[in-house]
Amino acid sequence: METPPDDVAGRLLRTATDRTGAGPIAWAASPLANAARVLDLCCGSGPLAGEFAGRWVGVDPAPRPGGPPVVAGLANALPLRDNAVDGAVLLLTLPRLSDLDDVFAELRRVLRPAGTLVVVVPSASPRSLTELRTAAVHRSGWTNRSALDRAGWLLAAADFAVLGDDRGAFTLPLPDANAARALVTDLPRAGWWPPDLPPDTRERVAAGLARRAGPGRVLPVPLRRLVARR
Repeated sequence: METPPDDVAGRLLRTATDRTGAGPIAWAASPLANAARVLDLCCGSGPLAGEFAGRWVGVDPAPRPGGPPVVAGLANALPLRDNAVDGAVLLLTLPRLSDLDDVFAELRRVLRPAGTLVVVVPSASPRSLTELRTAAVHRSGWTNRSALDRAGWLLAAADFAVLGDDRGAFTLPLPDANAARALVTDLPRAGWWPPDLPPDTRERVAAGLARRAGPGRVLPVPLRRLVARR
């Protein structure tokens, strides 16, 4: 998996909000509030770094200049010693990874016993008519589609005990047609939508969002958060 070349994911994560005005960054980090050292796997520009202050260890296959220091490394060959961290987070990452068996084996290796793993993935099951309108984007284009609907099963099969599985109903502003088309470009790059979204689906969704865009309109981008223990 390649990290997007600019901070698209970070920008969208900082822009999205739920009905209370809270965003997904703090929501993703909250189960690890008591962790002494946290691995942020495939961290990109490190939007989670500020949530953990000096406790954050970012690993990414292609570290970029600027921002918090990031260690170069692959998800299936982490450059960390055994039992190096007591918390780990994969934010908008798991469905884009291949070799999940190797990835989970590495996470078990670097997590201390009873360490906490947080996995945040797009929620692919629509719960409203508005969400249903864009649900088709998740049907294809993921490296590992099972990491959406079957994320809990994957964690259990990898010998992690799933402690929690909840949903965040986040939205992004959709003020006009240009913003709508920009989101259809940016969401796949951020890992919120499939990186290999088929062109016909992309065009159909972009046209539909452009028609519905306007002041006060929003695009639902719900997320699913799983909390597991080693």
